Amino acid sequence: MDITLVLIILAGAILLYATEWIRMDLVSLMVLLAVALCGLVSPEDAFSGFANPAVITVAAMFVLSAGLTHTGALGPLGEKLLRFAGDSETRMIAAIMVASGLFSAFINNIGATAMLMPLVTAVAHKGRLSPSKLLMPLAFGSLLGGVCTLIGTPPNILVNELMHEHTGRGFGMFTFSPLGLILLTGGILFMLLAGRRLLPDRKGGTLTEAYQVKNYISEVAILEDSPLANKTIAASGIERDFGLKVRALFRGSVKYPHPHRNRKLRAGDVLFLEGDPSGILKVREKKGIALVQEAEHPLMGISKKDEVVVVEAALTPTSEMVGKTLRDVRFADTHGLTVLAIWRKGAPVIRKVDHVALRFGDVLLLQGTRDRAVHLGRDHGFLLLGDVDRVPFRPRRGPVAILILLGVIAAASTGLFPIMIAAPTGALLMVLLRCLNIKDAYEAIDWSIIVLIAGTLPLGIAMERSGAARLLAEQLLELLGSFGPWTVLAGLFLLTFLLTAVMSNAATAVLIAPIAFETSQHLEVAPEPFYMAVAVAASASFLTPISHQSNALVMGPGGYRFADYIRVGLPLNLVIWIIATVLIPVLFPF
Repeated sequence: MDITLVLIILAGAILLYATEWIRMDLVSLMVLLAVALCGLVSPEDAFSGFANPAVITVAAMFVLSAGLTHTGALGPLGEKLLRFAGDSETRMIAAIMVASGLFSAFINNIGATAMLMPLVTAVAHKGRLSPSKLLMPLAFGSLLGGVCTLIGTPPNILVNELMHEHTGRGFGMFTFSPLGLILLTGGILFMLLAGRRLLPDRKGGTLTEAYQVKNYISEVAILEDSPLANKTIAASGIERDFGLKVRALFRGSVKYPHPHRNRKLRAGDVLFLEGDPSGILKVREKKGIALVQEAEHPLMGISKKDEVVVVEAALTPTSEMVGKTLRDVRFADTHGLTVLAIWRKGAPVIRKVDHVALRFGDVLLLQGTRDRAVHLGRDHGFLLLGDVDRVPFRPRRGPVAILILLGVIAAASTGLFPIMIAAPTGALLMVLLRCLNIKDAYEAIDWSIIVLIAGTLPLGIAMERSGAARLLAEQLLELLGSFGPWTVLAGLFLLTFLLTAVMSNAATAVLIAPIAFETSQHLEVAPEPFYMAVAVAASASFLTPISHQSNALVMGPGGYRFADYIRVGLPLNLVIWIIATVLIPVLFPF
């Protein structure tokens, strides 16, 4: 009975993770309460995940990463690596993947991606390339780099802790490095030889490439004295003269999607115009229309001497605006910026921007003063793209932040302190030595990831105690066991890959690790290669934008669509699968 309950909860969790009907962290809390209410684990065990050393280590790594990014400690090194690329697309991709891989080996993947993304968009602009040619390699490089060290990614930390609980043994700081470096090299070679030809080229429009040259949809109202009033859409010149499409027309409470070109426009009509931002700004100046949000929230305090810019800003996971609408946070009044449009998952949003609940990875097209745009990026969890630089918080503390990170690495790799002690100590020193303040430290932690991991760990306990993990391991062995442990490892690796494509990599690692242990026990071989396979497969999944936050972060700025990840990520996944399944048993013998 217990096994059946665990398998039902497991299946339900995977379904909810994959469909995103409910936020992943809330799904994990539901899982936690389900296993407790069903009596599958004790109340103490249900909440033990929040005190798990791996969870605490992951939280500390978020703070360590923030200390480095807030001080701009790694920025000069990133600039030097990317400067080496020159104007060659091949060298650009190689330099970007080396830089993101190097940084991600020691700081959080998404922190490395976010830190390098403005530099990469600037490199794309300089080389007259579409950012869609460079941002996906940036994300993929960060995922491969995370495999190179114990602290590179949460699945590595989680799998290490779970293996220690099961066997009393653990991986060292650089145990992952030989395999990780080979995989990173293989990934770079794939992108240079084949992957770059599969990347989309979304260049188009007339806006300067610094603003990503993608089409947006802006909400505009026709003013009383507009020359557009009483003209048909065809006669208005909106499409012919400004290269814009009228995607929808609102007249009072009536909506006309894709209105006919012979429909007359009236004063007060609200139009959804699709096109590049330069066209939208030009038609506003010449045709007597106003951006709806700007009309409803006139921006005060802007003088003629202020430099007004148009800039893209992507939401990071730590932004307090994720899950809220612009109306909820009184965005225009609070920040003095106009939201021209929103871009989500490779497409513009055709809804009133004030009523759109913002999501991680959304890109907002903003207009306002440079100072206010910089303030938004510095203090409110937005990543500015284009030619507006986010000013580092404490650049003079950069060397201190690097020394703290090196100290954590040295302490953990030499065995002076375990990583679950060294990492929180380093995080504390980041605050005490003013690399970031305590508010920055709390905001740097992606609490949704912490809740997700802590909520999933009790299900892993229930799988072990109920025998569900043993049952699933037996099914895997029945299917592949006759071909030997190498084939079983390949099957486990593939299973982890596929699950990570539709759910959190941390949750996947927690759920597959017990199966890996039971599989090694049945085969009577060493468990290390199976744990390593789970960690690597969970950390390096490129198949979908939801398989990792780095993939999701570049989706909007790169103008990527879901299919782009499959086209480029599937063959890269296969390359990594083949290399890893061949090398893991060699480096970690059965």
